[in-house]
Amino acid sequence: MMGLSRVSRSHSSVVRVAKAVLLGGGAAMLLSGCAIVPGLNVDASDAGAETVGYRLVVVDGQSIKLLNSEGNSSLPTADQADVAPTTQSAPEDYRIGPGDIVHVTVWDHPELTVPTGQVQTDITASGRVVSAQGMIFYPYVGDFKVVGMTVGDLRKLLTSKLARIISSPQIDARVIAFRSQRVQVAGEVKAPGPVALDDTYKGIIEAINERGGFSPTASRRKAYLTREGKTLEINLSALLNGAGAAQIGPKLQPDDVIMIPDQSEDQVFVLGEVERQQPVPLRQGKTTVIEVLAFSGGLDKLRASDSGVLIFRRPASGELVPTVFRLDMNNPLGLLLAGEFELQPRDVVYVKATDFAKYNSVIGQFLPTITAIFQLDRLVSRN
Repeated sequence: MMGLSRVSRSHSSVVRVAKAVLLGGGAAMLLSGCAIVPGLNVDASDAGAETVGYRLVVVDGQSIKLLNSEGNSSLPTADQADVAPTTQSAPEDYRIGPGDIVHVTVWDHPELTVPTGQVQTDITASGRVVSAQGMIFYPYVGDFKVVGMTVGDLRKLLTSKLARIISSPQIDARVIAFRSQRVQVAGEVKAPGPVALDDTYKGIIEAINERGGFSPTASRRKAYLTREGKTLEINLSALLNGAGAAQIGPKLQPDDVIMIPDQSEDQVFVLGEVERQQPVPLRQGKTTVIEVLAFSGGLDKLRASDSGVLIFRRPASGELVPTVFRLDMNNPLGLLLAGEFELQPRDVVYVKATDFAKYNSVIGQFLPTITAIFQLDRLVSRN
């Protein structure tokens, strides 16, 4: 019995000490819950500072205007002059190449138009394939080189050659199968593969359409064009939206490779006190803070602080630290700014919790321990 009494007194001592810690020092920690609850504590007084590992920018009307102008000009890369947008009203004349099929018509002389005398249902069967050496054969002319000629050049040459045997020959010539000049379309399109260049203008959008259009997971914001060993980023969003000079886009050249990436680099991440924490794909045009918050179900009514919306952005070229934008949506101006703040790929939108929500989180962390100690106290008291 004496041993049990000593154990009970020992347990009682432990319980009293635990109570003192929890109700004394523990209460102080509860009242300063922000200091011990995991989370982000970005203070607006740090605006502009870089010594803490980030640069803080308080979002206002002036910063919004500057940020959006920088964001709109950031997609086209250097060396864009190498693939400058086409401004000419008419395409250049097509140059005949190896593998093309040309068709020649000599009016009033069907024996020259269809030397075999049989009308072909497939027009390419009556044409002449340009050899790998760039040559074709024509009656009364023989073998001659056509690579690099336009159809106008070919017509003039045949007219001068056939004038020796035909009085005032009337000749027409055209390419009926374009095979010599191709580009490759790869990545997130429905049917990746080659696209033949012909006598019409053909740019990136036209090439994508010929391969069935975009796949559901394709980026609508950028594409990559590889030309002569150099890969350049193309502002695909501007092409699709018809923005300025980019509405025409660069004209494709033989052996170009167009790569359409997926949406993995066109996402922002919504975290913190929102209804659904999730990645959100950026739209083809401008995507704002208010749009991604709405897409994520909005702010948590009980826990979110609408005055503590943070946007984290990776360091831009030439910068050493990331930037944190602080947006206060607790007033009408803040809501308007949230509707104008344009997000960039890989931005993180974080909604902070209210102080009361943090306080409740601390209580939730200590409550199991407090409950266990009081249950132990009750058990010892019974003994």
